[in-house]
Amino acid sequence: MGLNSRLPVLSCAEAAAAEAAYLGGDTALAWRLMQRASRGIAHEARSLLGRKPRRILVLAGKGNNGADAFLAALHCASAGTQIIAVFAEGGPARPPAQRAWAARKKGVCIGIVAAANLRQLQAEEFCLIFDGILGQGFRAPLSAELRRFLKASDNLQGLRVAVDLPSGIGDDAHGPAFRADLTVSIGCLKRPLLSAKARPFVGRLRVIDIGLPLGETEEACVTAASLDPLRRPRRAGGDKRHQGRLLIIGGSDRMPGAVLMNTAAALRSGAALVTTCLPDSVRAKAAVTFPEAMWCGLVTGREGSPTTSNLPALRKLIAGKDALLLGSGLGVKAAKLIGTVAAACEGELILDADALRPPVINASKQIRVRVLLPHAGEFKRLSGRTMSVAAGCAFALKTKTIIILKGPLTCVTDGRRVLHIPFGGPILARGGSGDLLAGIVAAVLARRRELGLTAFDAVVLATTWYARAADWLRETRGEEAVRTTELLAGLSPVLRS
Repeated sequence: MGLNSRLPVLSCAEAAAAEAAYLGGDTALAWRLMQRASRGIAHEARSLLGRKPRRILVLAGKGNNGADAFLAALHCASAGTQIIAVFAEGGPARPPAQRAWAARKKGVCIGIVAAANLRQLQAEEFCLIFDGILGQGFRAPLSAELRRFLKASDNLQGLRVAVDLPSGIGDDAHGPAFRADLTVSIGCLKRPLLSAKARPFVGRLRVIDIGLPLGETEEACVTAASLDPLRRPRRAGGDKRHQGRLLIIGGSDRMPGAVLMNTAAALRSGAALVTTCLPDSVRAKAAVTFPEAMWCGLVTGREGSPTTSNLPALRKLIAGKDALLLGSGLGVKAAKLIGTVAAACEGELILDADALRPPVINASKQIRVRVLLPHAGEFKRLSGRTMSVAAGCAFALKTKTIIILKGPLTCVTDGRRVLHIPFGGPILARGGSGDLLAGIVAAVLARRRELGLTAFDAVVLATTWYARAADWLRETRGEEAVRTTELLAGLSPVLRS
């Protein structure tokens, strides 16, 4: 099975129709897809749990979703694991589901509990709870019986995993629904999962490729296969001038950390010639910490921000660079300097933090490639609108920019295309994570011609790489006792997995 680098965003009805057309009634093929789906769900569940599960609860419906949930539980289980199944509406009705429920694993104990006794399980602790009650074929409204069943499931204790969609979410329904910690969408990203109303039920979102030929859409999500351009050996005849000439300008006397994280990320992401301009007060220490970079000290004013007296030196440094990253930690008082430097940029321009202001966008409008990295507050400052995919698309189209909309589900848009990044998560909710992303984006953009990428694809790749590294950090170190910069250590392992 070949892996797709992107999977489409489809409605449940569109996904079901495409799947039915591909299967054409082939039960053997349907079984193979069910096995792929259940293995993928199990992998995501085990990864988030972080240990071998001893007790697993499966909430099942009559159809294939319940079968997927049960097979995923079996894939997670090992000798001594207990699996308890509760059928919300009676046993499996279709042959593929019946075949799945007949599967067994040596040493795994399987028990059945009646739906009427679900509340009795609320006092018990489960490692994993799989929701396979309803799937993409669900149409509103929920029956009174299922509504009661889902309400009773709210108090079940364990890591809660929704198979394909949380039961109760569909094309025409946004809850009440199963409240998931993790939702694993199968084959494509189901559009209802992106609804603001569904967000409280979805939890973390992952999408698995099971080999369905679903075509391409302008709104899609990436997979780990999108990192393949970075997995190829570098060109034998290349030298450092071909691997990215990047200029980073940032920092102030009071906020030197952000530009140092920019630089650390850019160096780790493969940019060969990195020059960083930052306050002269920290230049010597920075040079000792990151000797691979070239450093230029900037004169700062009374408030600690670099002044316009640095412009002659900066103009010389701008010449010949493939990319310029501007804004991290400069401070509001550097506004005039930022606008003038942005207008003078000769390569790709990446704007972050203090550079994300309307005057800077206007001053740099002649530059062909501009990338913006706003969080919700910065987006509101730029556009006057609350951050959303629709608002991001409109602003990107208006300003002819590429925007990374940072959030629980980060996406990249140029106004015409939207790429969701279903990796990363709350481990990134730490100071400095955006500074690392900016450095990685700048490094990949500076190298994009050597990598054979368009500017848009380079930004998508960089954002995916960063999010996958965050997943590596969570899987290897956990989410609590870690530092933001530790995710840089994951950039290499995720290219080898």
